[in-house]
Amino acid sequence: MPGPTGRRPWSTQLLREWAAHKYPGIVLREQLRLGPTEARLAGVTVSPALEAALRVENWYADGLLVAPAEILIIEAKVKPDPGAVGQVLFYLRMAIRTPVLQDTLHLPFVPVVLYAEDDFEVTRYAQQMGCRVEIYTPQWIADYLTQVQFRRRSTLSPGANVVAEPL
Repeated sequence: MPGPTGRRPWSTQLLREWAAHKYPGIVLREQLRLGPTEARLAGVTVSPALEAALRVENWYADGLLVAPAEILIIEAKVKPDPGAVGQVLFYLRMAIRTPVLQDTLHLPFVPVVLYAEDDFEVTRYAQQMGCRVEIYTPQWIADYLTQVQFRRRSTLSPGANVVAEPL
């Protein structure tokens, strides 16, 4: 279903389906604001209210699951993206300083990247950086591929091997 902007929230849909499938009965917390944010402006004076509002813009991971033996901090992307690794590792740092999670600090916090597509190099990179990699390919993947990932491609991609017919 398209969201308020008219765009379909593909990664959110992926996250919700994966969590319901793999962790039934556990509440998925979406876009939980993490940590205390200490954002400041340098060299510009603004009102105290605006300065305080800036600090309310905390970072957030796509999802958080409080499982019985661990806390999962999740960044979801349909297409594998090595940038998600840096994101989830940063969110991990923020999560352990988040006031509403202080009662769960006795559990291990696990950074998770969730992808719908499998890419060996991205998976290996994520694992080497200490992230758990989850691959969950939903039934609607063909819709995503045609509507998003391949929408700008022609039928023949640049650089494709073309065999010329003999003259």
